[in-house]
Amino acid sequence: MIQNLIKYPDPAIRLISANVRFFNDELKQWITDMIDTMKAHDLSALSAIMIGIQYNIIVMKEADTYTTYINGRLIKHTGMCTQTERSTYYEGISVDVDRFEKVTVIYEDENAEPHHRDLEGEEARMYQQQLDYCFGSTFVDRVDRERKQQISDYLKEGLVKGGGSCPIIFYRDYFRRGAQYFIALIALSFITPFFVSPKVLEWVYTIDRAMLILVVLLMIGYFFYALYEARKYKQCPSCQTGNIIGTLILLAGQLLIVTAVVFFWIAS
Repeated sequence: MIQNLIKYPDPAIRLISANVRFFNDELKQWITDMIDTMKAHDLSALSAIMIGIQYNIIVMKEADTYTTYINGRLIKHTGMCTQTERSTYYEGISVDVDRFEKVTVIYEDENAEPHHRDLEGEEARMYQQQLDYCFGSTFVDRVDRERKQQISDYLKEGLVKGGGSCPIIFYRDYFRRGAQYFIALIALSFITPFFVSPKVLEWVYTIDRAMLILVVLLMIGYFFYALYEARKYKQCPSCQTGNIIGTLILLAGQLLIVTAVVFFWIAS
């Protein structure tokens, strides 16, 4: 059944969508309603909150099929690109928005089956737009203060209040990049047994151990600063706890692999 889209100044846009905990006929009916609404309004993507359903459900049209993303989270992203965006909520407004160029998404389908998928280009942008809605945010939250004020002045009742802006750059990423940098240096020491004397090798082994400690400290720093940003930017999908834990798991996996391989060669 075709549903009405919420539009400005409906404050429901600021509601944070809950995770789906049941996968039954009611959920399937919601998804059907979302697809019918997309067809009626010629939309390429839609989040459930846009038709008044406060659950983390996104449907995207991909070629001739409609893909459902339930309880979706971003666990990885690369690159940035700027593109003009429009919204069915703030009609008549367009603005240039920076978003990740490539993202990796984990989600469930309507049968509760888990999936992960890499999206890039327009698909990645559409997904990020809809995920913003799921977490009580809109593209307006991604522009600078001056541009946001211009939009507020243009709107009859000003911007719909709630949440805070979702930043383009997260300072926690400096901790992550530092950890990855040291992991890469440790990995480079893999080749040293082939070129250096045992005495130099012992020196390399000592440096590796020091860098290992630095990586662990950076991961701890990442965790606590990420929690701080999660509290500060509650509406931001990139700040959710699942994303933070996912990043730490990836770092820990890289560290364990590199440590096991390098130390096996150097210590043996």
